[in-house]
Amino acid sequence: MSFKSHKKKLITLTVAVSFAALTQLTAFAEVVGKGVDPSLIQGPTAGTVQEDSSGTAANTAISGGNDYRYRIDYTTADSLRASAVVSGQATITNVNLNIYDPTKINITVDASALIGQVQELYLFDIKPYETDLFSRTDPLLVKPIGNGIFTVTVDLFREDGSNRLYDAFVIAVPTESGYYPVSNRCYISNPEAIAPDQTPALNLGKKGLMVDPNILDDAIDQNIKHAFIAVTTSQLFGTGINYSFEGKTYSFDSGLINQLDQEINRLSSSGIAVTAGIVNGWNAAYPDLYRPGTAVQSSSAALYYGFNVETEEGFQMVKALASFLANRYNGHNSHGKITNWVIGNEINNQYWNYVGNYGVVDYTRIFQRTFRVFYNAIKSVSANDNVMFSLDYYWTIPAESGYVSKYPGKDVLDSFAALDKQEGSSNWALAIHPYPYPLTDPNFWNDEKSGKVNQEITTPVVSYLNLSVLTNYMHNSYMLDNNGNVRNIFMTEQGFSSIKNLSQDAQTEQAAAVAYGHYIVENNPDIDAYMLSRQLDNPGETKDGLYFGLSTTGADGSLVAKPAREVFKYIDDPAKSLEVSEFAKQIIGITDWSEVIPNFHI
Repeated sequence: MSFKSHKKKLITLTVAVSFAALTQLTAFAEVVGKGVDPSLIQGPTAGTVQEDSSGTAANTAISGGNDYRYRIDYTTADSLRASAVVSGQATITNVNLNIYDPTKINITVDASALIGQVQELYLFDIKPYETDLFSRTDPLLVKPIGNGIFTVTVDLFREDGSNRLYDAFVIAVPTESGYYPVSNRCYISNPEAIAPDQTPALNLGKKGLMVDPNILDDAIDQNIKHAFIAVTTSQLFGTGINYSFEGKTYSFDSGLINQLDQEINRLSSSGIAVTAGIVNGWNAAYPDLYRPGTAVQSSSAALYYGFNVETEEGFQMVKALASFLANRYNGHNSHGKITNWVIGNEINNQYWNYVGNYGVVDYTRIFQRTFRVFYNAIKSVSANDNVMFSLDYYWTIPAESGYVSKYPGKDVLDSFAALDKQEGSSNWALAIHPYPYPLTDPNFWNDEKSGKVNQEITTPVVSYLNLSVLTNYMHNSYMLDNNGNVRNIFMTEQGFSSIKNLSQDAQTEQAAAVAYGHYIVENNPDIDAYMLSRQLDNPGETKDGLYFGLSTTGADGSLVAKPAREVFKYIDDPAKSLEVSEFAKQIIGITDWSEVIPNFHI
């Protein structure tokens, strides 16, 4: 939902709609003679409306003039099935840094399906922007197929000092047209093995808040354990701070970075775990940040954009950005510590992550390969930081308004999990935004009356009332992390409006929702933390009847606390929690919290 930074400088850097569109490119794959079915090529078509290829009939979207057709990726399962080079395919089952010597990469291959068809297999490293190997003549090694199952080892560092941390690996065979991939691409699954910081992630409790940097003392006074901040990365490049990365120097805006330093250091030095939401606004001065052919959208269509790892220049820039942030906010200098990272915002709605008109699988693949870059950059610095993506509360239906492609959150989650397994299982975490439905009504305990919230896996929307639908789903075997555990789940944005139906005062109901919501999260062992939106009413939201703030601004500009602030401050204090929440029982219609929360505890 809302994802606007309150930082005085960062917040005012809104997306301008007057920038000239980038040169529109066409990068169509040459498929003739490659053994690939041309019908597999998918991508946005300028000025048309397309059905979502995932089969969600209700999901159509206007491409907004994006005429970029992404080249077919010959390392995906679909393209390999279309190959006429061999029947069947090899599988790279695992790529790991050796835990005893992290300068070595162990790569495990199952090529038994190719026995009798080829004598030798060729191993290549491949960048995210490379979609085939036809121009490559530099395999890392050649391996006799033998019984088809083997493990090989390559160096993490190349002779020139660069590394393969961000590369995938693929098995290929030679053809008259060049090398042809016959396996999935697979990335390193454990970049944390080389991290200098192996300390556990800070988590002193579940209560958190989307903070306003202008009133941090007020946030800290509320005894929060987590703080959410938004970082619009497209605005960070500039002058004043130089960062050398892989032989090139990148410059960042010292004014904005110093402002982030102060905020993050103030929070983390207070024992608060900082969660940063990383989004990519529009900045025409840095076109390499955006996928080729991406045109700036009106602010009503899209506010943020997908990062570009589909060109060499974009890949290098995103890597440098991710590495800079991971190293600057590692907690071992005067800049503070970011513990949790959310890459993109509500990625099932392209309003927050615009890349063009794609079906859900192709769209998720585009996002997932960007996510890998941030994931590997962060985890290779701080092993136990949580790196996640976020979903809004639309679970089995797409968002009900907007002009760009939207997808059911469950479809994106399923696609991401499947792609992650195909390309090297990582320990990604999940961020969710279970607002009440509708947003303007704080009484989430009545959400079932909307017809959009129920206790079934097919529920259209996930709110606080049916939060366990999602958390129970994460217990499925194909959703577990590399250690067989339920992934870390954070609620990084959700709140309760103190105005219902734009007119009826609901401040007391908001306070009741804060109490009830906290108890739901506290009693759900699968939720690591929640960050309430917001600390202060936001004018951009109040015009739509969304008064999420725990406080508001008085006529003289002073901070005026709502009843919800007092409840929030003490709701996790065992000595005061039941006292400050007592009033909420009557509003909700219960006499004891155990009536609505089994095995209730504070």
